[in-house]
Amino acid sequence: MARTFFSALGLLFAALLMFSASFLGNIAADLDIRRGEYRSLAVELTRELSQTWQSASIEPYYAADAREELALLVGAYIQAVKPLGPLLHAADVNVEVRWSQTAGLLLSPDRLSERLTALLNRAVKVSFVGRFAGGLAGVTAEFKREDGRLKLWRLRIDSRQEQPAKSSPERRSISFA
Repeated sequence: MARTFFSALGLLFAALLMFSASFLGNIAADLDIRRGEYRSLAVELTRELSQTWQSASIEPYYAADAREELALLVGAYIQAVKPLGPLLHAADVNVEVRWSQTAGLLLSPDRLSERLTALLNRAVKVSFVGRFAGGLAGVTAEFKREDGRLKLWRLRIDSRQEQPAKSSPERRSISFA
């Protein structure tokens, strides 16, 4: 009786383990297959933003959880990168899937749970060097899946060109004599 119970429990555990491995493997394979889509989405989103440099132009791409944060950040941040002008070309596009960074057995349980969450949310980080009309900039976009589509989670554009300092008028003495 006990032998049958433990045999059934062992089979149940093995089936659960196989199902979990299959489920996570399918998600990982799906992320790997769709790398091209992630590249084109990041470049398209950056190109659309750079046409007008207004946060409203990329609002449909925002994730619901990040909408308020991105709207405030992008609104203030755009003024600094606006002199770059429109995106002309994207080079060195790199798609990074969070689950593939290091082996899972070498991570602490909290890091492992973070990676597992990123895998289940299908979190993807795309970075590239953009050639804009006003110079070069490093672009990093992070996406996560929401309602069956990838949505923008974070966006960072770092200009590689030194922005000219605004010249302030010289001090003058005003005499009322």
